[in-house]
Amino acid sequence: MNSRQTLFGMPLPQAIGFFSFLVIIISIWFHMEISIAELNVEIANVKQDLVVHKADNRRDFETLRAEINTDTKEILRKVDEIQIYLRNRK
Repeated sequence: MNSRQTLFGMPLPQAIGFFSFLVIIISIWFHMEISIAELNVEIANVKQDLVVHKADNRRDFETLRAEINTDTKEILRKVDEIQIYLRNRK
């Protein structure tokens, strides 16, 4: 009689194949977890950059708005001077 070698009740080639399959599944799971962690770090960095850029943009818009208001007031003052000059000229 031939006695077959078994490991955990499975023939040896089948047990090796099953354990290889488990190792591959665990390896894939670890790599996915690492990739997900890297993506989470990247997302956090992008969110932080977004907040910084929003603050910079807000500051720039406020500066531009103030400059536009100043320029508009100056233009209106000059238009008023021209109107006064034209009224007095007649």
